[in-house]
Amino acid sequence: MSRQAGLSAKITAHSTSIMCQDTDLKGDITISEGVVIHPKATILALGGPIEVGKNCIIEEGAIIINRSPNVLRIGEYNQFMVGCRIEADSIGDWNTFQPRSTVSAGLVISNHCTFSAGTTSFPASSHTHEASDGLQTETETIPPYTVVYGANSDKRKWDGTNQLAEQNLREKHIEYLREIVPKYNRLRPT
Repeated sequence: MSRQAGLSAKITAHSTSIMCQDTDLKGDITISEGVVIHPKATILALGGPIEVGKNCIIEEGAIIINRSPNVLRIGEYNQFMVGCRIEADSIGDWNTFQPRSTVSAGLVISNHCTFSAGTTSFPASSHTHEASDGLQTETETIPPYTVVYGANSDKRKWDGTNQLAEQNLREKHIEYLREIVPKYNRLRPT
């Protein structure tokens, strides 16, 4: 258990998850089976809890923050690459957050979305809802198979071509990481 500004860590991790010792985990965090968290990754449950679904990869320098009082549920087989910063309200399955991509609060990410390197995503002023603290917040749902790309963070729809090959590659990547990460890093006890 660690403390910072009164925030105690309550980490619940499945026995098959791999968490490197040199990570910053604060708040109420649940790690599901097969998750791999690299050194220098940061997960901060500053408001409500964070639940990470099975077989997610959280790489070096990735930052996941939940400032909302609601639970941030992260689905299965998501990949958070080096230096991405994610504050989304909810994340589905099989999403990729490439290096230095940024996703702000107010976004609900569905499934099979890709946020390309260096892109920044904020909610459009589509509609608002009242948060538990009484403040009005904007929300936007990113539809399945959306690709955010380019200097202007444009969006297009992916037709799902080679989806099975990509999923197989991600599964092999996770298997490789489960084998190699413990060899070269000190692990947190689960």
